Amino acid sequence: MVGLKEKNWKNFTDQHLYDWYGIWTRYTPTGGIQESFRSLRHFEGNADKTEIYQLNQYIYAEDDVKEQRWNFNERENSLFDGMFHPQAEFMRGYFFPSGHSIWATTQLKSETYFAMELFFRYQSLRHSVGIVYDDQGNLFRTANIREDSTAYPSSYWSTDLEQLSQRNLEKNWTGTSITITSDLEISEPISTQFRWDREGHQLFYLPDGVSISCPEKVTVGTSFDCVVNWLINDNEMHQLISSYDATGKFQSLTFEKYGLKQ
Repeated sequence: MVGLKEKNWKNFTDQHLYDWYGIWTRYTPTGGIQESFRSLRHFEGNADKTEIYQLNQYIYAEDDVKEQRWNFNERENSLFDGMFHPQAEFMRGYFFPSGHSIWATTQLKSETYFAMELFFRYQSLRHSVGIVYDDQGNLFRTANIREDSTAYPSSYWSTDLEQLSQRNLEKNWTGTSITITSDLEISEPISTQFRWDREGHQLFYLPDGVSISCPEKVTVGTSFDCVVNWLINDNEMHQLISSYDATGKFQSLTFEKYGLKQ
């Protein structure tokens, strides 16, 4: 019988082993553009997908390309509490069969930076949002990473960088919700209602239908959520919710898929 960590590993290898051509844009805590550059995230595996090689290229200019490389293997990186990332001891990956996922710092700690990257998958597209807090728990920056496995430039993603002042999300959405917990249990889908406004959150409206709702500050002693959604087209929206308890421990990632009620 296939165990939970084996399913988590398979969900990663089934959905993410491609060449992802992208544009990264990093934003200040107030939504200003910090920097933007092209990227390639290349993944390949051995025949049985038990060994994975990752190469990241950050293309600032034709003669200015930075690289990072990682190797993953199922025996060492596929753990009972998520997929271990060799870059960070306290970061784990949690993956749905659809490819929607998160790389999350598993424990908020005082005087330590805290980060997560939430991933969407749709056809040949991948999109992720990075959220980083500083060592005092204040929002440090956000990032918008728009990727396409077919080519650069993408026929879907725009080249827009500036954030919008608002976006109308208040439509008659109906949806289903599934959750993966920190011990890799994935729930059965249930019906859900779209909810966007949360007390104490900052809202950011990024290009190409991407929106972020996250706390201005995170502290041990208060539970919190970080919420990201992607308005894929006029009739379909996906949402991810990363939840932490009052001790600062990662609890779950929820994937909500919405369509307009007819």
